[in-house]
Amino acid sequence: MANTDARYLIRDYGPMVLFASITIGGMIFIWSSKLMGWSLPVVTGVPLVLMAIYFIVSLAVAGFRLHNEQAGDNLYYMGFLFTLSSLGVSLYLFAGETSIETIVRNFGIAVTSTIAGVTLRILFNQMRRDPIDIERSVRHELAEMTRRVRTELDSSSREFSHYRRVSNQMLSEGFEEIARQAERNGQEINKILEMLAKQAVTPINDAAAQLTATTSQLSEIIGTFGAAVENVGKKLDEIRAPEDVVRAELAPAIIAIKEMSEAQLQPLRNIEVALGRMAEAMGQAPLPKPQADDDIAAKLEDVPRKRWWHLW
Repeated sequence: MANTDARYLIRDYGPMVLFASITIGGMIFIWSSKLMGWSLPVVTGVPLVLMAIYFIVSLAVAGFRLHNEQAGDNLYYMGFLFTLSSLGVSLYLFAGETSIETIVRNFGIAVTSTIAGVTLRILFNQMRRDPIDIERSVRHELAEMTRRVRTELDSSSREFSHYRRVSNQMLSEGFEEIARQAERNGQEINKILEMLAKQAVTPINDAAAQLTATTSQLSEIIGTFGAAVENVGKKLDEIRAPEDVVRAELAPAIIAIKEMSEAQLQPLRNIEVALGRMAEAMGQAPLPKPQADDDIAAKLEDVPRKRWWHLW
């Protein structure tokens, strides 16, 4: 806080204090040096050095910096005050016993400080820039920057348009490639599924064919067995013997043959029923029941009756 206040004080009152200090100090030095009779280079050089110090401080130090016009005016007035101080001392000395040469020399010192002040003021005025020139240069720079910004915006717009077109093209090509790849994958999957279905159906078809062949063979066997039983019945029908002998001798044999036939036919019927169920489970029509089974059963039932009729 203290540093901030000090900066504000220096900024507000620093230039005025500096100008007053250097000007009053120079005037006092001029009066003192002339009254004490110091050499001419010292009396002339010190005011010029003071003016040079003020010029440098006004340009270099930020706290004491002024506008160029104000700094030039201060230097001009400082030199003019130094001149008046030197003239005042000369007039004071002229009232005494001072020679004309001394008075002229004092006027020369006064003119020197005035020349220095006017020179520094002209220098500051030349350093000052005209607001019109500043405005013109600023407008020129703004126009140049506007053209550059417009050029950059146009190039950016073109680049964005190109990027948008490239992005849309890449997205379209990507979607098309994805669609083609998905179609190819679907075709491959369909082929694989068809192949798996064919491979899975082949064993089932083979098993069904084997079951059909086995059923056909069983039907043939049952038919053959029925034919054999029928032949046996026919042969028994052809037998003519006394009733007592036939009844006593053949009745046990007929009963045994009937029991054996029933015992042989029952497993075959069970096998046929099981095969039919398996065929239905695999989606095929059930095989027709062989006619030989019914014929065999009927004939086996009829044989004893016929024999018993013949016997009795």
